[in-house]
Amino acid sequence: MDSGATLGGNCTPIGASANITGIGILRKAGYEVQNSDFIKIGIPFTLSAVIPAYIYLWLIFGM
Repeated sequence: MDSGATLGGNCTPIGASANITGIGILRKAGYEVQNSDFIKIGIPFTLSAVIPAYIYLWLIFGM
């Protein structure tokens, strides 16, 4: 599914270009972002986007 690939990129720092840009901006500002810290925050946000999208698609195109 295309939506899963699109929304799933938010889990890791290299999963989406916006993540890489954001980390670059934070590094310029003097903040160091660790992969583990990013993933701890990214997984709940990704799940909160992917699960409703899955439910929506299931309801619309259901079995």
